[in-house]
Amino acid sequence: MSSTTPSQKLKLATTLLESAQKTKDPKIALMICDDAEATLSRVKPSKSDEDQTQREETAAAYSELGKLLDGLGQSDRARINYKAAAKLGLNKESSISATDSVAAEPSSLSSLTLQQIFAENVHPPNIVLKFPEADERLVDTSQLACCLSLLQDSNSPNNILEPVARNWLLATEKHTEEQERLEMLATDIVRAFSRDELKDAKAVAEVAQLASVLKKDTFRYLLAQFYDGIDQSSLLDFNQLEGLAEVIQGAARNYLDADDLVKILRILSTRLRDTHRQSSHHIYHLTLAMSHVLDAMADTGVKDLDREQLHEPLSAYLDGLRGSSDPYLVFQAAYCYQALQYVPDNETPWQAAMRRTGKVIQGVSRVVGSVKAFDLNGFMEGLGSIQQGLTGVTEVFQMAKTAYKGVTSLAESGQDLLDCLKEGFSFDCKRAWYSALRGSETLLRGGQLAEFKKLVCEAPCRRDPAFQWGVCQRLGEIAANQAWDADTRRSAVAFLGDIYQDDTVWGQQANVKQWIIDILMQLAALPGSAMECTFEGKIDALYLTTEGDADKLTAYAYFEHIS
Repeated sequence: MSSTTPSQKLKLATTLLESAQKTKDPKIALMICDDAEATLSRVKPSKSDEDQTQREETAAAYSELGKLLDGLGQSDRARINYKAAAKLGLNKESSISATDSVAAEPSSLSSLTLQQIFAENVHPPNIVLKFPEADERLVDTSQLACCLSLLQDSNSPNNILEPVARNWLLATEKHTEEQERLEMLATDIVRAFSRDELKDAKAVAEVAQLASVLKKDTFRYLLAQFYDGIDQSSLLDFNQLEGLAEVIQGAARNYLDADDLVKILRILSTRLRDTHRQSSHHIYHLTLAMSHVLDAMADTGVKDLDREQLHEPLSAYLDGLRGSSDPYLVFQAAYCYQALQYVPDNETPWQAAMRRTGKVIQGVSRVVGSVKAFDLNGFMEGLGSIQQGLTGVTEVFQMAKTAYKGVTSLAESGQDLLDCLKEGFSFDCKRAWYSALRGSETLLRGGQLAEFKKLVCEAPCRRDPAFQWGVCQRLGEIAANQAWDADTRRSAVAFLGDIYQDDTVWGQQANVKQWIIDILMQLAALPGSAMECTFEGKIDALYLTTEGDADKLTAYAYFEHIS
C-alpha cells in the first residue's frame, strides 16, 4: 500500500467495512475485518489542522471496526480498535458510521444496476476499426481482415455498421477486381509468413487475424504452417501454439476437416503428456490450445475418436491435472475435459446407456446444434435438459461399470472453487456449464450483450462455480479490450461487481470472489492510463494480501468516478 495516499487507504478500509457488514457468512466477514484492520494500521494521518477531517474519518472507521468485531465475538480486538479511535480524538459529532462517509461517493462497481448492465447489443469489436473511403488504400492487416469480413458477409445488418463501413461495402461490392485484389493481398501475407523463419509473436498475431476471411485452400495452407511449426520444433513454440489456437477459432464453417483436427489433437496430446515436468505455464497454454481444438471438433461433429490412443490417455492425463494447486490450470483442464466429452470415442456401450436417460442426449444435441446459428431460447432449453438429465447419471455409469465420483447438482452453491471444479471435473459426465460458456462466447462475438446477460443470469448452471469462473474470465477480457466501447467495458466491470457483491443471486463462492479480485488487479495493472481514459474513472485503491492464509479473501477494489 506504499504507493497509495492515506486518503486512498482510508477509502479502501471503509469499503472493506461496508462489505463486512453486508456479508452473511461470519467467517468471511471476519476475514474482511482482518483486512480492514491491516489497512487502517497503514493510515498515518497528519496532526495538522488541515487534516482534521481525515483524522475524524479514520477514528470513525476504527470505531465502526470495533462494533463489527464486537458482533463477531472478538471483544478483545474490538477494545483495541475503540482505543485507537479515542486516541485520534473521536467525538460524538464526528462519530458517524464509516460506511456512511462513503455512501455518497458511488463506486463504479455499484453505480450500474444489473438491469442497466449490458442493456442493449453493441457493435462487435471486429467492426469498430476505421474503414477506408471507397478509393483509399488499406493501412494495416486488421483493416484488411475487417474489409474482407464485410465482403464475405454482405447480409450484415446495416444498423450495426458505421456509415463509412457501409459506404465502403456498397462501393466495393460493385468492383470484382478490387475484391480479388484484397483476397490476393491476404494470400500474399500468408505466403510472407511461411517464408519468415523466426515467426515471432507480432508476425503470428498479424497473420492469425486473417484466418476467418481466407479462401479455403489458403486457410488450410496456413493451418499446416502452424501444425508443422509445432510438430518440427524441438522446444515448444508458444507463439505458434497461440497462433494455431487463434486460427482454429477463426475457421469458417466446413474449413476444418475431421482428419485435420484429429492430427492436431494427437500432436498437442503428445506434447502435453511430454511436459509433465514442465511448469504449469507450459501445461496451461497447451491445455488452452487443446480446448480450442476440441471445441472445433465438437462443433464439426467429429466422432469415433480413437479410444486407446487418444481419448483414454488424454482423459487420464487431464484427470491428473485436477490435483494441481493452480486454480487457473484446474479450470482450463476441467474445460478441456468437458470439451472432450462432446467428441465421442469409438466405443459405444456407454453412449447407448446414456441415450436411455433421454434428457442428456436431447439437451446436448440441442445445445451443439445451436452454437453456430444461435437460438437463445432453444439453447436454454437444451441446458435445462442436460441439467435435469444429470439425475440419471448414476444409473448410466453403473450400467457402464464406470466409477461414479460423487456428482452433485450444478445449481448447488457454497463449495470451494477448486473442490467444485475437481468434482465437476468428475470424469465420464457431461456438464451444462461447458455448453453455457460456449454459448456465451458465440453471443459475445456477435455483440449480443443483452442476450449474453440473459444467458448468464438464467442458465440452470448459473451458480456453478466453474460457470462463474468462466463468465468472470470473459468479463475481464471485455474490460481489458479497448476495441469494445467505453460503456461496454464499464458494464463488464459492473457485472463483475454484481457477481462479487450479490450473494443472494450468485451464492457465496469465496474463490470466485478471489478470482474477481485477481481480474480487477490485472485491469489495474494495464500499462499507461488506458483504464482511466476508457472508463472515465480511476482505480483509487486495489490491495491484495495473503498474510497467514493463502486462501483467504483479503481484498476489495474500490473504484471512484472522476469528479
